[in-house]
Amino acid sequence: MQSSGLITFEFTPPGEDRELLAVATPIRVEGTVFGALIVAEPKTELRERWLTLFERLALAFLGGIVVAGFLAWYLSRRVTRPVLELSQATDEIARGRYDVDVPRVPGGGEIEHLATRFREMATRLRRTEELERNFLMTVTHELRTPLTAIRGHVAALREGVVEDPELREASLAVVAEEAARLERLVGDVLDLAKLEAHRFTVLEEEVDMKRLIDRAYTSFSEEARRRSIDYREEVRAEPVIVSDGDRVLQIITNLLANAFRWTPDGGRIGLELAAANGTVSVAVADTGPGIARRERERIFRPFFSHDGSGTGLGLAIARELAVALGGRIELETEEGVGSRFELVLPAKSA
Repeated sequence: MQSSGLITFEFTPPGEDRELLAVATPIRVEGTVFGALIVAEPKTELRERWLTLFERLALAFLGGIVVAGFLAWYLSRRVTRPVLELSQATDEIARGRYDVDVPRVPGGGEIEHLATRFREMATRLRRTEELERNFLMTVTHELRTPLTAIRGHVAALREGVVEDPELREASLAVVAEEAARLERLVGDVLDLAKLEAHRFTVLEEEVDMKRLIDRAYTSFSEEARRRSIDYREEVRAEPVIVSDGDRVLQIITNLLANAFRWTPDGGRIGLELAAANGTVSVAVADTGPGIARRERERIFRPFFSHDGSGTGLGLAIARELAVALGGRIELETEEGVGSRFELVLPAKSA
């Protein structure tokens, strides 16, 4: 056989019985053939070498299959195990168990990202459940207290236990006050539900801010006198803006109620009205205990209460209302010194 100047042939040397496989190529010098270069090997040795090479290749192939199978099994376990554990955790959360242990997946990648987000979701659901549980307990307590008072006074009036006209009038005043308290609580819950569902309607009307904060200031004057609190009002401007007057008053009232709740008897509370740079601000400063850094954002969350009492809705509603009116609430506080909440609204002129 001849290919590209090479000649392949088989022959048996004289006096031998083995067959050789040879390859020859002519030797040329300036186009003249002077001889040939011949390389020959016994066919049996070549066959043995081919068999040895084939066996090694077969062993390497089998080894590769085993290694590939092991790697596939390892990687599949590495991927499927976290997925199965996440699936089990999902089933537990679907049953209402939010304290399930979500697996941690090392090494990065999509599975770790999924596990991290799933863990965050479980944590938020657990916190939401705790807040709802605390809210139900708090609201139940807040509802039960005025209802108990109302029931007691009504029973006394119906049974004729209270015969003195002044005592009857005092009992009726307590019933009216507790009924108003119930109405405020129910209104807060409804307001928060509307704000979170974005179904809250904001009116636009002329609002005399000086007259409005006078109303808010006066509503707490008696409590300040009774508790010997240094309660002051400072008016630096008298703007008239376009906004929802009732809701602005509700925000200021909530901020004042929070200040009076945390300010000790004999402390100081200030109410300040100012206007500058196209904004109107109403600030409520107190000498309460201040707010810890870790709680400065949490106090605006619904149902959060620092001491476990109250509904924790006042500041949450105040901030949501401020945003709905196009404004914001800013907080400055220092532990052991006091806090300053400032309502900032756009000064849209009337």
